[in-house]
Amino acid sequence: MKRILYTAIAVIILSTTVSFAQDRYDAMRWSQYFYDGTARFAAMGGAFGALGGDFASLSVNPAGIGVYRAAEFSLNPSYLSTSTKSSFTGLPSMSRSKSRGDFNFGYVQPFILSNDKDDLISINLGLGYNTMTDYHYDAFAYNKSGSSWLDALTDKMENNWEYFDPVKMEGYNRYDNFGAGDWDAVLAWNSALVSEDSIGFYNALHNGDIIEQRRLVESRGRNSEFVFSLGGNYANTLFFGMTIGIQDIEYKKYLTYVEDVVQTTEGTDLKWFDYRQFFETEGSGINIRLGLLYRVNDNWRLGLAVHTPTWMNLTDYYSASIQSEFQSDDQYYMPDKTPWYEYKYKVSTPARYNLSAAYLFSNIGAVSVDYEYVDYSTIKMRESEESIYGNTFDKENDIIKDEFAGASNIRIGVEVKPVNNFAIRAGYAFYGSPYKESVGGSPSTQIYSFGLGYRIDNFFVDAAYKYLTSKSGLYDIYNGSNTISEQYVTNQIALTFGFRF
Repeated sequence: MKRILYTAIAVIILSTTVSFAQDRYDAMRWSQYFYDGTARFAAMGGAFGALGGDFASLSVNPAGIGVYRAAEFSLNPSYLSTSTKSSFTGLPSMSRSKSRGDFNFGYVQPFILSNDKDDLISINLGLGYNTMTDYHYDAFAYNKSGSSWLDALTDKMENNWEYFDPVKMEGYNRYDNFGAGDWDAVLAWNSALVSEDSIGFYNALHNGDIIEQRRLVESRGRNSEFVFSLGGNYANTLFFGMTIGIQDIEYKKYLTYVEDVVQTTEGTDLKWFDYRQFFETEGSGINIRLGLLYRVNDNWRLGLAVHTPTWMNLTDYYSASIQSEFQSDDQYYMPDKTPWYEYKYKVSTPARYNLSAAYLFSNIGAVSVDYEYVDYSTIKMRESEESIYGNTFDKENDIIKDEFAGASNIRIGVEVKPVNNFAIRAGYAFYGSPYKESVGGSPSTQIYSFGLGYRIDNFFVDAAYKYLTSKSGLYDIYNGSNTISEQYVTNQIALTFGFRF
């Protein structure tokens, strides 16, 4: 029997439409950076645009490489733990945690050309590896509801019943008859979750059934960047630099959605179904950063940097499965699995503009402030030349213009040296929301940090603790469901071991 209330399918969370695999949310994922690097950089909130002299600054303002007067090699191990609280509206939050290690390194080599204070003093080269954004987290949410994802799926099939021909949805090559965005219907049909009678499609539930819903997301991967920098020092007053960044993207997401029928009416036979999706993205990108750093006097420094978009070539992989069990002893359906779907596309991330200022208190400390502007509405998506699907991404790009906005990011850092060779540091960073509007609050990100540093002769060691907190807006897992909100907290401990020679 068909349930009376159908709901429209959602393409954001559970629907396996092509737009889910390559949509504005994926483009946003590749476009947001929360710079990582050395422990000193982390402890001071990443506010190094006008300070320079730290390898991680090459990813913010490449002119920072010009400050170096000696060769330097640094190793930067770190440990991160991310806790995610997820909750359906009106229900207690559920927590999941994920821990992992990370590792960065950097090398800078100056070539001294002159000691003339009115001449080009040095040309410096640098190379290294930084983490731009980390994608590791787990999220779990629980809900008890009278609605079901099957309602939305049935509605989708009812609205295009000629296309979802039962004959085409069966047989060995059944998935070849449909695009990846409609494989959810084929899976449900072959797991006896959706059927057809003379009236149309209907699902295995009835009005009044109560469903326990469990949703688990396991996200893995990172956006890592190899940096190659060239810069110089003119008259110990003007420092300049250019960084070429080559990004390596590795991302995997496992989504498990389970519905258990805990209260039935009208003889519902379904006990539960388990819907699993697997997404993977791999690819690379390249960008160029140009920067200037001006030493006004012994105390003041000003910085300016422009980052081009990162031009990315990406490949998505997708597969899914459904298994179900019914009250009847002979009605257990082993997982029906889709083949692998592969899609190649391109993303152009926003340009970035950085202004910075720093004040140095002789040899006892410094205060630094960075301002960064990023217009996320300028993100562009397009199909790869190798693709055979003919997707222009016009709709996705229009939605990006309508929903995304410019964001201001602010980073503040303080360093105090109470005694020679020892430093105490603290920092704060605010990354503004990339959305024009967000239901349930602005999904901005804040970072609090502090650290210590010790330097003796040609060796230095730094330590930092970083606390990152971010909250999503409200979203549906399907249209008509209770909304979900998520809060992310990352605790990071970073170390840097460095040598100057």
